Amino acid sequence: MAEDLSAATSYTEDDFYCPVCQEVLKTPVRTTACQHVSSGHPTFKCPLCQESNFTRQRLLDHCNSNHLFQIVPVTCPICVSLPWGDPSQITRNFVSHLNQRHQFDYGEFVNLQLDEETQYQTAVEESFQVNI
Repeated sequence: MAEDLSAATSYTEDDFYCPVCQEVLKTPVRTTACQHVSSGHPTFKCPLCQESNFTRQRLLDHCNSNHLFQIVPVTCPICVSLPWGDPSQITRNFVSHLNQRHQFDYGEFVNLQLDEETQYQTAVEESFQVNI
């Protein structure tokens, strides 16, 4: 039955990318090396109520619906999941932070599998190839 499901569904490498350890997981299971779990897309826990398994957009919707006026200093789970994320960084107003910083998925604009220097180099090279 698992073979039928894999044949019917097409996945890309990005579907199993772990934003924490930056490895591509071959199956959506807990890995031995990094102990992270991937189910296709990263999920997040709301730091204001501890409810979990939110996608970025669902976390944004949840917080706007349930915590709009709750101003408590917390760590942003989305920021921490990014390669440059700092787990010690605290945001004073989490819902405002979500609405200002996380209206889009970084993966749409940045290749999270490349290091920062390689991304700068790529951007510079692409800027020279502008069609005029």
